[in-house]
Amino acid sequence: MFQLFADVSRLTVEQRETVASGGVNACLVKFRFSPEWDGLEKTAVFRAGQDSRAVLPEEDGRCAVPWELLAQPGRRLFAGILGRRGEGVVLPTVWADLGLILEGTDPGMPSLPPTPELWRQELDRKGDGLGYTQAGELGLYAGERLLSALPLSAPDHRKLSHLEDPDQHPMAAISGLVKELERIPEPVEALTNSELEEMLK
Repeated sequence: MFQLFADVSRLTVEQRETVASGGVNACLVKFRFSPEWDGLEKTAVFRAGQDSRAVLPEEDGRCAVPWELLAQPGRRLFAGILGRRGEGVVLPTVWADLGLILEGTDPGMPSLPPTPELWRQELDRKGDGLGYTQAGELGLYAGERLLSALPLSAPDHRKLSHLEDPDQHPMAAISGLVKELERIPEPVEALTNSELEEMLK
């Protein structure tokens, strides 16, 4: 694991690792900070060639180098970090050289999903997003706090077009209906209304 120390704007590599191409969540970095960074929201930025990606470090300063930057060997890998307060950048560091990305063993793995944008990382970390309320409504959550909810209503099937056409609602369209109907025995003789009412109780 790389160990990096941010002393105001200077970023120093305290411990190095060999960087191999093709790694996913394998190249780990841990940032430490001087007191000037206290209370700032931190964003790590990594660069290889012309490509760069931003990552939100964990509370302890750890994060993984995004896999996209490690896909191509022969480029130099750089790291930097930004401190933010509110909407503005308060404290950026200079780039720290993490070394050359060496050619790693290629397992021929399929392509991976891209590293999420910062806003998605923040939502995932806080648990913000959409979910269902206990009342069955669609809710917008900030962590566990419900911010807003919308009732979900099923469409009125009476207003659908082509209801009279054949095979619009086949039995196979209702999960388990055919199996349940097969359980009903054929009547030996016609049921009376009272017998039918007794069965439905």
